[in-house]
Amino acid sequence: MLAQLEQGNEEFKAASLQMIAVAMGQPKHNQQFCGSLAPSLTCLTHETTEPYLTYGLNQGKLGQLASLNVVANGAKAAMQGHQGAMVYGDVRMMPGTFIVDRDGNIAWAYYSKDVSDHPSNEVILEAATQVRMRTNT
Repeated sequence: MLAQLEQGNEEFKAASLQMIAVAMGQPKHNQQFCGSLAPSLTCLTHETTEPYLTYGLNQGKLGQLASLNVVANGAKAAMQGHQGAMVYGDVRMMPGTFIVDRDGNIAWAYYSKDVSDHPSNEVILEAATQVRMRTNT
């Protein structure tokens, strides 16, 4: 996901979006992930599941963590040159993608169906456009 967001960096900037990745781990892990995979992103780490739970993310069930879809998406990512990385913290926590407005409110949420499910950059940009249209009316 980080590499995908890095690839969309120019489009996100043009849309006035500031991309922030939050992961479990220690601050020293930021360089390992963002520094190498997505240097233009702001990356934050937390050693507990608290940020995940705050945003309504939960632990995945077996089918969300290990399924044919997860394997297929992993193989597709590997063929595109993306590699998996060491996971820190609770490996069962599900991912999500959020657009948070200037007041700190969740304006749009994408709760992943499994650990390999992430919205495309196009979906994120379209959601940002919809959020802007709602807030400007």
